[in-house]
Amino acid sequence: MRRGALLLFLGSLLFASLPLTAALAASGAQTQQAANAFTNRLIDSNDPYLLLHAHNPVDWYPWGPEALARAKQENKPIFVSIGYSTCYWCHVAERTIYSNPEIAKLMNQWFINIKVDREQRPDLDSVYMLARELMTGNGGWPNNVFLTPDLKPFYAGSYFPANDDSSGRPGFPTVLRTLHEAWADHRPDVLQQADKVYSAMREQRPRAAVVSGASLDPAALLSHARDEILREVDGINGGIGNEWQKFPREPILTLLMVDYRSSRNGKARHALIGALDAMALGGIHDQLGGGFHRYSTKPTWSVPHFEKMLYDNAQLLKLYADAYRLTGSPLYGQVANDIARYLARQMAAPQGGFYSAQDAEVDGREGISYLWTRQEIESLLSTSEAVAFFQVYALTPVPKGRGEGSDGGVLRVRMPIADTLRRAGATDIASALATLAPARARLLAARERRPQPNRDDKIIVAWNALAIDALVRGAEILQQPAYLRLAQQTAERLWKDAYHADTGELKHEIFRDRAQDQGYLDDYALLGIAFLGLADATRETVWRDRSIQLATALQVRFFRDGTFATTRATTDLLIEPKDDGDNTMPSGTSGAVELFARLSAITGQATYANVVRRALSSLGSTLRDDPQGWASTVVAVNRYPLPQSDEVQQRTRVAGSGPPAVPSTASHVHARGAARSALDHDDLTVTLVVDKGYHVNANPASFDYLIPTRLSIQGVPGLRVTYPDATVIRPKFAPEGLRVYEGLVTLNVTAPRGSVVRGRPVVGDLRVQACNDEVCLPPATMPVKIELGQ
Repeated sequence: MRRGALLLFLGSLLFASLPLTAALAASGAQTQQAANAFTNRLIDSNDPYLLLHAHNPVDWYPWGPEALARAKQENKPIFVSIGYSTCYWCHVAERTIYSNPEIAKLMNQWFINIKVDREQRPDLDSVYMLARELMTGNGGWPNNVFLTPDLKPFYAGSYFPANDDSSGRPGFPTVLRTLHEAWADHRPDVLQQADKVYSAMREQRPRAAVVSGASLDPAALLSHARDEILREVDGINGGIGNEWQKFPREPILTLLMVDYRSSRNGKARHALIGALDAMALGGIHDQLGGGFHRYSTKPTWSVPHFEKMLYDNAQLLKLYADAYRLTGSPLYGQVANDIARYLARQMAAPQGGFYSAQDAEVDGREGISYLWTRQEIESLLSTSEAVAFFQVYALTPVPKGRGEGSDGGVLRVRMPIADTLRRAGATDIASALATLAPARARLLAARERRPQPNRDDKIIVAWNALAIDALVRGAEILQQPAYLRLAQQTAERLWKDAYHADTGELKHEIFRDRAQDQGYLDDYALLGIAFLGLADATRETVWRDRSIQLATALQVRFFRDGTFATTRATTDLLIEPKDDGDNTMPSGTSGAVELFARLSAITGQATYANVVRRALSSLGSTLRDDPQGWASTVVAVNRYPLPQSDEVQQRTRVAGSGPPAVPSTASHVHARGAARSALDHDDLTVTLVVDKGYHVNANPASFDYLIPTRLSIQGVPGLRVTYPDATVIRPKFAPEGLRVYEGLVTLNVTAPRGSVVRGRPVVGDLRVQACNDEVCLPPATMPVKIELGQ
């Protein structure tokens, strides 16, 4: 093939490697049987995705120095294939391509072949997904990239069929031969292509233009983000975006909820409820087994992609619980409990922690364990039960090619809801669904007798942190103490097995009882946040102390020149990966901003606030121009406002002009204390006087973005504070009600005998936030002098 024709063909291949939903090339029983006769290096990998490929005839390497050194030594290009264990098309590739000895022979002869689990190495995935997007304009998994020996990508694609098809789409052997010919005969052109891609990748990772953190107005960011999001709302089907694939977009929905709480914007509320209703009633919600699938392949939310991911279900549990508290809708309470029960039943590890995901397929057929025919349902229910069931539920047919020819459909609630309620004779959908619980239980029992999807038993720290946080919230709102116990068990497992107190290092995951891989930014940040939630729920200071330890380790390992690195493993990365915002879950950067902002609010220490200011300054115009892309950061800086920096306060004092100083909590709350000895302990009384027209948040506070009143005394272990009963008020910004203290407030405290009454006054720290009917003032940590009584 001439050089020009070869490069043109290579270019055409880039657009011919997209996954198809048409019939696949037959895998062939003989190739699968042949694959079982092989064992490659992946057999020693403690990773479920890599182990799935351990008996391929492909000479796979895990990513590491051995493979990279061999590529340089033999001057061979590298084929790196990135996927994860519950990825449907990754499984198809394993059966149709990598189990085929003839294809493996070509791979082994011409390339150094590396398998990567994107969940184990999200940093590698980030780097080479960027390359794929630049070269092809699309993403997704599997992500297959061909590299030069110095790790520069020159070709990328997704699923390749085993054979050329009738539409002219090249099969994987054709791709391999063409790329080998290019490397052997036109290497300078390939290297030039690789250099161009590398340069483009570097240009996508420039330093953000720095602006003053003080110029970033949190409220303005929130309203800007809300307005941009509202332009993308699907007003017909619910949710964000009108594409054929619909994702929950949890950070976006959280932002809408936070905005509505503060602005009472009716459009934000309508968009939020529209999305939550559509997902709860659609096929993306497993109506029998609980939990949510990863995304919908239909704008109507009817037919899901059947994977179930821990990070989705954790965030949705928290969202629906918060929505239940916000709206009082019983449907949202049902859904939140439904998710929590699913996590406890299907995803919880016996020793604590949650597994990462459930597969989409069984025996090569996507979603087959979830599909039903009307006849199957009618055979399991009585005639009257079946009639009542189909008054509320419908079956959405699965398009041909997705269920491998199955005639089954996906269960969802019938639409429109008004007609469903009329047929069922119910006043609301929650009560209609509740009456069908026995029928659903019978169907679920029958479904569980079918072959079940595989489960990925990795315990990923960041995803488990999201689950801890959600269960803590659910325990409080839904009045379910069992959820809190489950959260505590998970947190203790992670702390015991994944954190090393002597080094301050947190591991990324636990698999087969082995903690492994260096933790990433999001592991540290999200676990620190989860521990703060546990501290509030249990009033056990150990969780706050552990959160501070994680924040300290995070700052040392990841905070550089005002920005957060996402990984410490940079020696074998082509470029340094950076967070690009919040997509399916909060980014590590957003998690770190929230962690340090919350610690600033809790402790009053300026160090934490300064980290947040520097991070916001580095995000700069990126955050200001695209706040909806950084939804979790925007939420964090609105929930946990920073106190004025010393520099700003000094400028205000010197200038003596301009806007008046921001009112402070300390101007409206006054406190004094007294202590005396009892028989076996010291008694303390701390009295607060809150100015008329103001109140302070009770302990615990009504919402996690409000600062609870909290008393501490340094150097006094075993301090027990009894906080008074709260008064419930309903200001304009929180009509659902707030738990507060007003007027004269008394805190009763006991301490070990002699720890406070010891001949001299003691000074305590009172953390408090004052609010009126319009606004909440920045929180303050006030010294409280505790005089010695008789």
